[in-house]
Amino acid sequence: MALLPSYQEATSGPDWLNLVAPYCKFEDYRALCQVSRQFRRVFAPRLWRDLLHSARLTGLDPGDDLTWWFDFVFNKLERVQIWTRELVQVLDARFFAKESYDFSSDQQERTLTRSWQRAVTLLPNVKAILLDGHVDIDHAALIGSRSDVLRLNHLRLLSIKDCSYHLPTVFFSTPHLQTLVYLDISRLPGSLSSLLHPGILPALRILKARDRELDDSALHALITHFGLRLWSLDVSNNKISDVSIQTLRDWCLPVSQLREIEHMQVEGKVIPHGGGTPDYGPFLSIQESDFSESFSHPERYFVDAPAYTKDVGASIQEHHIHRLDGSTMIRKDSADAAKDVLCHEDADHVRIDEYQTSNGTTHLRLSHNRISALGIQRLLRISNGHIEDLACDDMPLLPNGGSYCKAWPSDVHLDGILGATSFFRPVFSSNLRVLRIHHSLVTNIPTLRTGGLSSLARVFLAETTILRRVDRAYPQTFIPDMNPRLISLTLTCLPRRSSGPLISRLVHFLKLLSTQERGIQDALANASTRHSPGILQGLRHLRLEFEADSMEDGFSASEDLDAQELMNSGEKVFSFFENERKENRSRASRLGSYSKRELNSKGVGEFNAVAGSHQASGSDRDNPEFVTYDGDWNGEPCSIQVWAGPRDSNASDVLKDYRRLVLERNIRDGVGPTTPTQVLAGAPPQSFIFHVAWSAAVVPPVLTPPTIDELAGMGDVLDVLKKYRLSGRASYVQHKKLAEMEGRFATLGEPHYFWTGRLEVSTEPTKPLSRPSQYWR
Repeated sequence: MALLPSYQEATSGPDWLNLVAPYCKFEDYRALCQVSRQFRRVFAPRLWRDLLHSARLTGLDPGDDLTWWFDFVFNKLERVQIWTRELVQVLDARFFAKESYDFSSDQQERTLTRSWQRAVTLLPNVKAILLDGHVDIDHAALIGSRSDVLRLNHLRLLSIKDCSYHLPTVFFSTPHLQTLVYLDISRLPGSLSSLLHPGILPALRILKARDRELDDSALHALITHFGLRLWSLDVSNNKISDVSIQTLRDWCLPVSQLREIEHMQVEGKVIPHGGGTPDYGPFLSIQESDFSESFSHPERYFVDAPAYTKDVGASIQEHHIHRLDGSTMIRKDSADAAKDVLCHEDADHVRIDEYQTSNGTTHLRLSHNRISALGIQRLLRISNGHIEDLACDDMPLLPNGGSYCKAWPSDVHLDGILGATSFFRPVFSSNLRVLRIHHSLVTNIPTLRTGGLSSLARVFLAETTILRRVDRAYPQTFIPDMNPRLISLTLTCLPRRSSGPLISRLVHFLKLLSTQERGIQDALANASTRHSPGILQGLRHLRLEFEADSMEDGFSASEDLDAQELMNSGEKVFSFFENERKENRSRASRLGSYSKRELNSKGVGEFNAVAGSHQASGSDRDNPEFVTYDGDWNGEPCSIQVWAGPRDSNASDVLKDYRRLVLERNIRDGVGPTTPTQVLAGAPPQSFIFHVAWSAAVVPPVLTPPTIDELAGMGDVLDVLKKYRLSGRASYVQHKKLAEMEGRFATLGEPHYFWTGRLEVSTEPTKPLSRPSQYWR
């Protein structure tokens, strides 16, 4: 619980100098410190708090960093008065002395480590050390058990990513590291065994371990050690698979349930079916209300009402975790945010307390692993709604391994997350506020990876041939009103070129954002009294991250084959599932001596004596649409009637291929309830399907490479989006001027459809030390 203010703090007004200080220029700080003791008390900490950043602001040239640093540390720092040295809380060298390494010598490298040793010895109040990318600093000698540093008793933040020294096994057992709240050890050599000693790092709340060769077993050891202590965990760029999803749920996430029935009319309700499978998890589906299915409830933009108890004399239990109301600020786990909160004299006690308190992991980074789209969906289903910030840049559409592999070409891969929109709604993801995800969530366009085609040709096929089938299998994509509580969305892996579909879907999404703005504007106008409920802000930040321009590869449709010959012949070069053999397998009749629980298409539990094989019997094939799946859940055998696809000859090609994959190729993984988008595609409501086979059906049996003319007609997505934004802004400005002339407020949304939120565009991959991007406001 946050500390209460003192009597003097509660009864006195704010100091005017503290109010204006953030607006003063840095170059004026030294002069302001000489005005009076009061001014010095306010501005001296701002001048000295972040020592290296202040040196840069004074005009220090990056090429002179080491010269200045050695002179300051060895010749001047000791002569600085102790009360001034105590003001230094941050040593942030992420952008310091980077240009000097090209000319460094072995002697200079040893001097660099000694200079840092001397600095932390003479600066007794350092709370944050950031040495990202400094490969020649020996961290063990600096702050490890081999160091003689005795004054680092307040260290809360340590970032040493992208460094080259191995950390000793006892590195984190050092006493002065036990106060760490934030730790980044990404891209370091060696294992993480030094983190697993009992009793160490009790205050740690944010851990970043990107690119550390972590597999499922290593992650299991890590998170079972820390348990619920971490509220932010970044394990991107590792070797983690779907196997780790249940481990994350068991050890990192709170067990309390945030999905409340009070929100049924606005959001729908999660219905458990009382069964499950090891790969899918417990069977859960959504019961919709009259409004939730269309995301049109009049109160969808209202924040949650405060929690009350039923009994007058009862009190709300403090340890009980409640769903966030949707208006509170989300904790930020970046190094800059942590530095600001943990090392700022004026930091809010509440913010510091929130940073140092954890009820379980709420911020999860899983990008560039082996976790599939089905694994991400399972994580959201079993998380009980606790995840607030989720990042998964890219993911394979299907898990690594399974029965589908025998029918899937080994050199063909689809990345993206399709048909998962319902799991990002508040009914499942109650606290989700920030999301970083593959763009297919919004566009329905997966990323195609296969040999024999240029990158431009793969982009063309993904947004034409494959997209048509995806739209039939998953006709519903994510729209802003599916989750008005979401405030920031980053769409990744966007191709730079498009023949039209990608552009139209991004423009449509921007129009939907403007429409959401209008809805929130109307809700604010109707909630004008102080007794009215608070209003959500909606999605205010959209970041689009584009891949390299595919046009750089030229117009060739094929890299390994004679492209021109293929274009002229019109042959279907890439064929999937052509050599399938229809296998007539009889189901072995094995009558069990026990009763198994059977889930029929309506999700009703029954008990029958059934056989225990996953093979399709002749009677199954004669059945109009259902087959029996036999499995185990929590040690109890169960049988499920699963929809195998329509027998109707007029059904879509995707549904026909789904049925063929189930009955002929025996792909029967991922049994689970249908989602709303699959029901729209033609699956029976409240039924079960094989989700792996359904996803695999989006790949067409044959892919025909595009022609040179088709590739040449692909336009630059950024150019079109920029023109759209400029045109929309001009219309909005004109609309706003007209409204002001008429004495009324300018309305958002229709007719100009200009979204006033922040649109951020990145055209290069995110790098460790820089984030090149541009903003279209």
